[in-house]
Amino acid sequence: MSKTISPSTYVRNLSPALFRQLSDFLDPQEGWKKLAVDIRKSSGEPRYTQLHIRRFEGVIQKGKSPTHELLYDWGTTNCTVQDLTDLLLRNEFLTVASLFPYEPSPSSSCRTLPMDEMQKPQTSETSGKTERGNPVLQSTEPEQNDEETTGFGIFSFNFLKRITRDFDDRPLSNGGSKIGEGGFGMVFQGHLKNQYVAVKKLTNIADASLQDLKDQFEQEIKTMAQAYVRNPPENGVWTHALMICHHENIVKLLGFSNDGDNYCLVYTYMSNGSLLDRLACLNNTAPLSWNRRCNIMLGTAQGIKYLHENNHVHRDIKSANILLDDNFTPQISDFGLARATGHLARTMMTERIVGTTAYMAPEALRGEVTIKSDIFSFGVLEMKEEIEEEEKTLEEYVDKNMKDVELHFVEKMYSISSRCLNQTKNKRPNIDTVLHDLENCTSILSGF
Repeated sequence: MSKTISPSTYVRNLSPALFRQLSDFLDPQEGWKKLAVDIRKSSGEPRYTQLHIRRFEGVIQKGKSPTHELLYDWGTTNCTVQDLTDLLLRNEFLTVASLFPYEPSPSSSCRTLPMDEMQKPQTSETSGKTERGNPVLQSTEPEQNDEETTGFGIFSFNFLKRITRDFDDRPLSNGGSKIGEGGFGMVFQGHLKNQYVAVKKLTNIADASLQDLKDQFEQEIKTMAQAYVRNPPENGVWTHALMICHHENIVKLLGFSNDGDNYCLVYTYMSNGSLLDRLACLNNTAPLSWNRRCNIMLGTAQGIKYLHENNHVHRDIKSANILLDDNFTPQISDFGLARATGHLARTMMTERIVGTTAYMAPEALRGEVTIKSDIFSFGVLEMKEEIEEEEKTLEEYVDKNMKDVELHFVEKMYSISSRCLNQTKNKRPNIDTVLHDLENCTSILSGF
């Protein structure tokens, strides 16, 4: 049986398997250097100089891990798992930080943080308690993290294989587990604690490397990490949890798996699938009414507002990424391309052009990352360009399957869409204006 670890465990006493996992995460792209320059002496001065860092770099030529050498050296100072986890969190290594138990400070207050201030999730794969009642983890073979979890947690890849019937890639309608797929992987239905979940298995695509896959995985978790809270004390014991974008119109992330090169994300299951599939009446589902479509647009806009208020650009708003629950409440999904802007008005540049071309704003095709690109993509959901190209009138274009549509409401919605689709980004409305206009447009509609 693996030895349990707690926040007070000395780093020098961690198992070789844990050191290997740390090295696998931190050796690529020299992540260990960020830790080295952040480690301090008790006096507050940096522990490691550039000379030390060059010495750690030198072990690479000998086939050794600089991360292992750094932590071995730092471990001689009696640093603990708590110190290591604090260091990883400060430097935004969320996934690797989740390998360890973490003890929040009792003096900290319960507060909501911006989404990009990440904290480490609590896994329910705990197997004991310290003398103070704080949870400890088993270290560290993936097969042992195999239990079900009651909250946000870490799952083993083999456990997710079991609950998805070995990632059966036949569609649900054919007796399989597959419920969808996208550019970076497939989504499968799984069964966890008497409820269905959606398991997104990330896979390589033709022009993407393993590092691209890891970046996609890390970005999704990072974007959805919203708040670190302290629960009320029970029997004098403080616990903690990661709040994952608790918003009605953002899909809920339940946990993840990152065994070796396998990356999976576990979400709440959305029984009515994607807006794309429902608009197409896939599997002979009933057409969406005009009233319901308006409510879906309103909810989607509210989700975008939440992201923009937290200075995040989704970058891939499209009907396939708008999922619908039992009540057809829309929830935005797929945050692997999202980016933090730092400020709402800020435009960032990226060398890699990502997104779905049909929904992309002109500036996004040039590599600009701005919240106004999400506004453009939202406008595309009304398909204004197709109407113009086919020289149809609005009345001719309206889906004949809708029996409750009134043309003057369609005209108002089309007007909102047209402003969102302005070729000049600064002339597009912000999400608050879009929401205000949508609310006015739908205010007299009630029910479905």
